[in-house]
Amino acid sequence: SRHMKQPKALDTSNLILSPMPGTLVSYAVDDGDEVLAGQEICVVEAMKMQNVLRSARSGIIKKCHAEVGASLMTDEMIVEFDS
Repeated sequence: SRHMKQPKALDTSNLILSPMPGTLVSYAVDDGDEVLAGQEICVVEAMKMQNVLRSARSGIIKKCHAEVGASLMTDEMIVEFDS
């Protein structure tokens, strides 16, 4: 452990990442929308189950990165908040 480099901690507080592999079904927001904590952001379908992703904080949506219908991998960026 003393020979291992410390991993760099990435700041993902301004991002909504896919929690699992799946397909992006729909967005409930657009670029520039103001959202509140707990508000629905999008729906990701995985193994025939639809999972609603909600905002962990209030803010303004900077960009929706993934396209509806796209296959997502775990930790793939879906939405970015304005700083």
